[in-house]
Order: sequence, then structure tokens, then C-alpha cells
Amino acid sequence: MTTLPGPPSWPVQHLPRALLGYLIETHLLPGGPPAAPVRLASPWDAWWACYRAGTPLGRLGAQLRLPSACCPVCVSTSRDLASTDPPRHPAEQAGPSCGCLLKWAIRMRSPAPEGHWPPWSLTLALIKPDAPAARIRERLAGEYGILATSTRTLTTQDTRRMYPEAYGADYVAARDAYLTSGPVAVLVLRARSPGACGQTAQIKAGIRRDLGAGMLRNHLHMPDNPGEALADIAHFAGPSVLAELYERHERDQRAGRLAVYRAALGIGETGARRDAS
Repeated sequence: MTTLPGPPSWPVQHLPRALLGYLIETHLLPGGPPAAPVRLASPWDAWWACYRAGTPLGRLGAQLRLPSACCPVCVSTSRDLASTDPPRHPAEQAGPSCGCLLKWAIRMRSPAPEGHWPPWSLTLALIKPDAPAARIRERLAGEYGILATSTRTLTTQDTRRMYPEAYGADYVAARDAYLTSGPVAVLVLRARSPGACGQTAQIKAGIRRDLGAGMLRNHLHMPDNPGEALADIAHFAGPSVLAELYERHERDQRAGRLAVYRAALGIGETGARRDAS
């Protein structure tokens, strides 16, 4: 497991997800995000969080502290992609030839210990094309109340937003063909118990296993951490729906989540590394 030094030591795969949570929740606060330096393992971490949130780098409200050995090509390229409104994906232009982006994507998708995320209650389930939707909804209803439902057909822009770190031309093409092949059901959910969202990975895996899902045609998308849950609600249900539901269901617990994000990202630490913003 590769980690960054300093207390606490978080797996590097979770740092961009912590940044995403910090980005979204501070933007839901009155007055917007406070200016703060954040420590990351790669400039692509910041691009990933901005792209996942659909928020340009200039609205991040943070200075990026990166290891001194960061590739300057990647610092420049990721910053350019993240700075547009909305941020752009590397597939929209010729990517850097240094190979760092692929290495970063492999690391992002490599196994990591489960994140000890602070409690959250709102999440989203996307029931994929040709999945047994009624059975999945029945299974989810045991753990979550359904706050809103809709149906849509995904575009490749949607699939990139859901999985910005996906790599491998054949895999990405097969994934896009599957996810855009027919309507999907979108369910905005609220956990019935405080720990349910923290068990999303196990709940999702159990549903997939019981329904005989395959590696690609796996029936169900659900985020495993609070930042991605909020990002998905904003993407598929709309920012105004997220703002309303967040104020009603998440506001009282946000101080604890922000404290976890700050600890993971080194906000407030002394002895900062190189500022590459």
C-alpha cells in the first residue's frame, strides 16, 4: 500500500475522493469554500475531483501542495483540463506522452483498504440497462428510503463523469456501449440507519452476487464514499435537488465530515510541500 507521510496516513487512492467531498461540501456552505492549501499525491487527483464535480479548478478554493518530483507536463496538462468550465477529459485532446496519466489511473483502480469515511445518509443508485430493476429496488428498499426516481439514457459524457479514471481503450469502449445501450433507472436514496451508506460496497456486492452479475454487466452503480455520492446526486438529479436534500438531511453532520477531509488532505498542517497551483 502506497501512502503519504504524516498523520493520518491515507491510501493515495482515497485522497482525490476526500478532496471531492471537501469541494462539494464547502460549496454547499454559505459563502463558499475557504481558501486552504491541500496536499495530494498527484496533479491528476485535483483534476479528477474537479471533473467528477463538474467544477472548474478556479472554484476549488485551494492551493495544491504536490510532491516535488511531480511531472511538470502532468501539472500543466491536468491544470489546463481542470480549469475550463466545465472541466475537460483527457480523451478530448491528445493526452500527455509521459505515461504518468496511465500509471495514475492504474493506481486509482488498484485495490485499497476500505476508506473509513465519516457517516453520511444521502446516496444514489443507478440501475444499469437490462438489469432486473424491480428486484434491485426491492433489495435496496431494505436499507434505504427512495426520495426520487427518474429514467434516462446515458451518454458517453455521463460515463466519463461517473468513472473519470477508467483506462484501456477496449474496456472503455465496451463499458460505454453497455451503459449507453438503453434506459437506466436513477434512484436518490437516504439510508435508514446511520451506518448503511458506509456499507455500500458490501450491499452492492451482495446484490450483484445474488443476481449473477458479470464483471462488466454488473447491474448497479452506487458510490462508496460521501463525496462521490453527493457528486452523483448533483449530476443525475440536479444541483438544486442536492442543495435541498443536503440542507434537510446532511447539514448536521457536515462538521465531522469536513474535519475528516481536512485531516486527510493536510489542511492546516505546517511544513507544506511545493505549491503547484
